[in-house]
Amino acid sequence: MLSVLEGGILVERNSQANSSSNQPPSNLRPTPPRLFTCHWIIGWIILGVMLGKVAKSATAEDWYRFRGPNLDGISSETEWTHQWPPGGPNVLWRANVGTGFSSTPTSQGRLYTIGNEENVDTVYCINVETGEQIWAHSYASPTEPNEFEGGPTSTPTIDGDTVVTLSRSGDLFSFEKDTGKVNWSLNVPEAANVRVPAWGFAGSPLAHGDRLILNVGDAGVAVDRRSGQLAWASEDKESGYSSPIPYSIGSTEGVILGSARSYVAVDPKSGSELWRQRWLTTFGCNAADPIISGNQVFLSSGYNRGSGLLDISGGEPEVIWKHKEFQNQLSTSVLIDGYLYGASGDVDAGAELVCVKLESGELQWVADSVRVGGISAAGDRLILLSDSGELVIATASPEKFDILARHEVLDGKCWTAPVLSENRIYCRSARGEVACVDVQPR
Repeated sequence: MLSVLEGGILVERNSQANSSSNQPPSNLRPTPPRLFTCHWIIGWIILGVMLGKVAKSATAEDWYRFRGPNLDGISSETEWTHQWPPGGPNVLWRANVGTGFSSTPTSQGRLYTIGNEENVDTVYCINVETGEQIWAHSYASPTEPNEFEGGPTSTPTIDGDTVVTLSRSGDLFSFEKDTGKVNWSLNVPEAANVRVPAWGFAGSPLAHGDRLILNVGDAGVAVDRRSGQLAWASEDKESGYSSPIPYSIGSTEGVILGSARSYVAVDPKSGSELWRQRWLTTFGCNAADPIISGNQVFLSSGYNRGSGLLDISGGEPEVIWKHKEFQNQLSTSVLIDGYLYGASGDVDAGAELVCVKLESGELQWVADSVRVGGISAAGDRLILLSDSGELVIATASPEKFDILARHEVLDGKCWTAPVLSENRIYCRSARGEVACVDVQPR
């Protein structure tokens, strides 16, 4: 494949990328570029231009886990632009990583994600400058399409010098971040003697203290971060599909997980239950992450379940409000200045973007001009990826929905939230195409 980078540089991608001892299928691998120049002086000029293009802004940050450093889907970066050329933003590179919905966390110039091809999962480490594969690790894992394309649905967690991944079947891996060497692996449902839910495990691992907290079983499982040994486990009941979210109130520390029938808070050290809010959703599909705001927790699910706000300051949760007008089926909302922005409704039918006041649950507006597949934000701007691959930048305002820029960057189904990191937005499709979009100010 040939790509044209800004400045007219041709980048040829070949099939000789290095990887770890377990090789992924060759047709999956992004391949390293070769730059062709006529003279070394031209090369130095080009290098200077490219270094200028990718220089980090003062607020650039690593997006090292699902929904970012603060687990809220909001980036702190400010020096990025939505003022794109008439033909749309420049796509720096594209790579195909296989079927799946895993997001694209980044750290120190590298991107990590997971895809599946012919019942084989592959964990990728990719150079964010070029799209070149740095390492990859593959293992047998069923694609298991079940009313969707299948493939991995959880996101790698970058934890210091390691990367941790969880497959839909419950295979937990700890890798050396730089080399891809396996530190340890564990099949969690076998070790904890718990069942796999209908659509497989989807929650991303949470690194908390010396533990990894996983949404496995009725109320989670904890594994020692360094040894991979099981620390505690909950009952053998179906988990939901959300990721574990930590919170603290006074001296109490807890982690909230969505099971198939409840949202439950547990002590991360012992696994003992702190409280439980019954939350029945069709198919047990509690997939959106809880959103913490002070002593309050916002919950939302699809399939006509709706949303609610809980007060957890007194130990047992108390319902502040609850209604069915706002339903996050798969994608978690973002909370900005007291207002929630999120995809409401069935994504297959076309989820609408809705703004809701957190305090009261009152709907501010509904926008049907974008069928939302995934959502994130930065400052007062929403970063939306439509379910068909259109990247949309809009204002985050309770007054009205105002689109600032939009351009199609991918084809096909897109349910993965876009990631902003170091003036690049990473977008992914269900069939595994990753597009690196340049939003560096000129």
